[in-house]
Amino acid sequence: MGAPTDPLCFANRGKSCGIFLGTALLLGSLISWPHLVVAQSQSSDGTGGPPQIGDLWIYDTKNEVTGLPSEGYTEMVAQVSPKEVVVNRTFREPVYRWPQSVIVTYDHDWNSIDNLAWKFKPNNGLGIRMPLSVGKTWQAEFDAQDLHTTRRTYRGTSSSKVVAQETITTDAGTFDTFKIEQQARWLDPLDPARMWEAQIVSWFAPQINHWVRRTNLIKFEKRLRDNTSEELTDFHRKL
Repeated sequence: MGAPTDPLCFANRGKSCGIFLGTALLLGSLISWPHLVVAQSQSSDGTGGPPQIGDLWIYDTKNEVTGLPSEGYTEMVAQVSPKEVVVNRTFREPVYRWPQSVIVTYDHDWNSIDNLAWKFKPNNGLGIRMPLSVGKTWQAEFDAQDLHTTRRTYRGTSSSKVVAQETITTDAGTFDTFKIEQQARWLDPLDPARMWEAQIVSWFAPQINHWVRRTNLIKFEKRLRDNTSEELTDFHRKL
């Protein structure tokens, strides 16, 4: 089996979904809730409040190489502890070689900790750092263990910068967002040519404590492995 694709635990779909994790949760019928959420009061950290069990966000995804839609997904909070947020990610269509429903573990800043293909220690640093403001930057160093194939541990770094504030309109509504540009790379210390590289752009909406839009470009050994985008189409957050 070849190297796992899409080592980030953030959004990827289709036959390259190597990074989400999995036990199934059944989703009930979905209705349109955005107006309830937008009206809710924000918490003291400037977000729409901390994640709660049952919160969910629904995304459409697209292959940016072909321009064709790919498998969308729903992300639902299944468990919350003082340090972690466990999210069930369910794809609309079966994903090649992976469960249709998988589990991703984040910290409360949406940094990825653990998933079906990778385990990050302490995390991958590709979440957010509240409060957000234009010009803010942050960096992280981490270990990334390949759980899918080689079991090797890679050394990684990531960097993030808030580059703008933008108002984004999707099928889910209109949101004031922070545009965040992020880069990450991790390599095998025993074989530096085995290097993952990621370029991610996220439009994060504090009012719903999640991203509204995101683009993902992933390379392994300088070869393109994933070039996709996702956009929020609906969501529900508990008041």
